[in-house]
Amino acid sequence: MTRAAADRDRTVTLACAAGFVALTARFAREPRPREVRLFTALNDGPHGAWLRVPQQLGTPWTLPAASAYLLLRGRRTDALAAAAALPLVKGLEVRTKRLLDRPRPLMVTPTALRDDAPVEGPSQPSGHAAIAAAATYLLAPAVPAPVAGVLTLGTAGVSYVRVNQGAHWPSDAVTGLLLGVGAAAGLRWGAARLLG
Repeated sequence: MTRAAADRDRTVTLACAAGFVALTARFAREPRPREVRLFTALNDGPHGAWLRVPQQLGTPWTLPAASAYLLLRGRRTDALAAAAALPLVKGLEVRTKRLLDRPRPLMVTPTALRDDAPVEGPSQPSGHAAIAAAATYLLAPAVPAPVAGVLTLGTAGVSYVRVNQGAHWPSDAVTGLLLGVGAAAGLRWGAARLLG
């Protein structure tokens, strides 16, 4: 890893951590009317079985699969970061949810629940968005540009799907994205130093 890449990862980690802390503090409790309106618009938006496709990018198998792919491509640093990303992202997600205990949309406003949208437990941050963002951040440099573009669109799709399903508030998806990118960048920076 070049010095510039390491500096970029460190900067991304710090920026995402600052954004994550600021947004979780700002959106820690019940949403304000503006977010409820945005949620309602997205929850009422286009939906269908086809939305399950992008959602798969946010499931836990994604990061181990990304690690295996990166290892096969000879990208040891990225593979190590991807292998460590799932326990880190899930650990931070669960601890943040317990700390904030933000209610799911169904507890606050009439909500259309779809697919596997949870009705119980805290809402912030979105673990699906975090996993998708971490995987995309680590895979994007190792795949052709069109594939990286599809992964980026897929990550945005995961965020939309989780709000559309009624599982999360829009700010939960954004904090999930920050968590995933920040964790991936920090792990890649740390793995580069470790593997030197």
